[in-house]
Amino acid sequence: MMSPGAAACLVVEDRSNLPARTGPGTLRHASPCPPSQTRWVFPNQTVKFGRDPDKKKNHVVFQDPTVSRNHLEIYCVVVDDEQRHNPLVFVRDRQSSNGTFVNGQLVGRGPNVSSGWLLQHGDLITVPPYIAIRFGQTPIDPPFFSLTSHQRQEALLFEDRYVISDRTIGDGAHAVVYLATEVKAGKQVVCKVHDLASVSWSPRKLQRIRQEAILLSYLDHPNILSFRAAFQTQQTLYIFTELATGGDLFSLMKKYNAFKEVEIRWIIRQVLSGVVYIHGKGVAHRDIKPENILCAIAPDAAYRVLLSDFGDSAMTSRGRMKSHVGTTFYRAPECHSPEIGHGLSVDIWAIGMLVLQLFTGMEEIPLLHTMNLNSQEAIDKYLENVIHRLNLDDEISADGRQFLRDCLTYDKEERPTARQLLKNRWLQEPNTDNALFKQLETESIAPWIPRGVILPAIEDLWLENVENAGVESPESTAASDKVSPHFEHLGFEGNSSIQGCQQEPSPEPTAGANAKDHESPGEKGNTGRFMPLLHTMIRPTARKAKLGSRKRLDILHAGRPKRQRLYTM
Repeated sequence: MMSPGAAACLVVEDRSNLPARTGPGTLRHASPCPPSQTRWVFPNQTVKFGRDPDKKKNHVVFQDPTVSRNHLEIYCVVVDDEQRHNPLVFVRDRQSSNGTFVNGQLVGRGPNVSSGWLLQHGDLITVPPYIAIRFGQTPIDPPFFSLTSHQRQEALLFEDRYVISDRTIGDGAHAVVYLATEVKAGKQVVCKVHDLASVSWSPRKLQRIRQEAILLSYLDHPNILSFRAAFQTQQTLYIFTELATGGDLFSLMKKYNAFKEVEIRWIIRQVLSGVVYIHGKGVAHRDIKPENILCAIAPDAAYRVLLSDFGDSAMTSRGRMKSHVGTTFYRAPECHSPEIGHGLSVDIWAIGMLVLQLFTGMEEIPLLHTMNLNSQEAIDKYLENVIHRLNLDDEISADGRQFLRDCLTYDKEERPTARQLLKNRWLQEPNTDNALFKQLETESIAPWIPRGVILPAIEDLWLENVENAGVESPESTAASDKVSPHFEHLGFEGNSSIQGCQQEPSPEPTAGANAKDHESPGEKGNTGRFMPLLHTMIRPTARKAKLGSRKRLDILHAGRPKRQRLYTM
């Protein structure tokens, strides 16, 4: 029986304490390892396993030499406040020497940083040959969502490439997100299933959903959610993307409340890196907020983050849409005036509000558009008032305040570009911090591999011969080096359109500065094309480098601020 409030159950068995033959006629003596035990995993909790007896590093300690000092962790991410889906529980290898296995499949091993593996009821986690952890989770019965019989038949058309499981991860208006498997690579991915038959779809609404798949198929950057494939039938649209195994910034905010300034700078550097990339292609995101920034590796601010949701924000759970960090909070002033066109700079404003939200955590902040702030002076006063009333005066540096002011510039024409912000001293200085950020970038991006352009972006199965449905495109051109012909048409309709959206020009290098020092990951100078990061990256392979990276990661965790008082005006 599940413990009240628990998300999952772990039955941990250490078989190394049993006599075992190590050679002809010999027995290995029992070691003083812990006996079999049951552990509960609670929402937003992380349980760490390893050989290091330090309780701050491991909650379950093994003495068997096949286990690394810091071997694996099992953590829970809650993304659904209304309990329509089970909490997501992942296992992640902590750069171990011998690796971590789930049902016999290797899911992580050092020296590179590994992402998590989403566990399902009955999965067996092993550290061969002696450690076994059985995972249990009570299924939702009956389930809120499941594939229809017709959708199950449709899924057979591409089952040699992708297999959709019954495990649901999230839902939105007319769409459900399922866990799936990429057959060839053996990797877990996400499948967003849009039921086109459930409601009457307007051409514009269908275009927006298709737009996201088309757009993502041409975007290839370490800080942008990676597209895998899309299939459309007469009744359903299936979109496959990578699985971000750390939840999103919203769930991280709920867990930690607020972030340290160094953590925020690291997050914003990555967000800006992705924004520079899409702006260089003339594309604005238009919905930057914590729910749309995913944690690629683990629920930890020290790892890589991803921009997601480029076409339909309806996938955000209903509970989150009711929260004060909804889309309206991040809209630039010009977005509230339909007669005023808006362009790429709307993303810059949203980044400023994101920075403010990460500093304040889950505490309420008045919405700017409800306060009739129609001048720069009024906005500056609002900003200082929020900082003072939330006791943030000592937690935001002078450079951090200036960065906020630069982003929250009332005149959209005066706002800095994403490329200029990426060079801002708040993100680049002091040199010791900049070196730390670059080291983190190298380590967290090491597993990322550029993919080819996927053409067609959406395979229309109901128009094509079934024999060709499972055939992958032979296109091998790097997505980073090809600009989509669809970009000219994307996002220029409706109230949320971008008028006068132009490709962001690349600034001239400043005197005495090396332009390459300021290039974002994946970007090559001012050509508008992007070089795969792995060509210039040094992968950490030595044990010394790995231990050094752990020490650097610890810097981001120390002294996290804790604030509970709500803001009132």
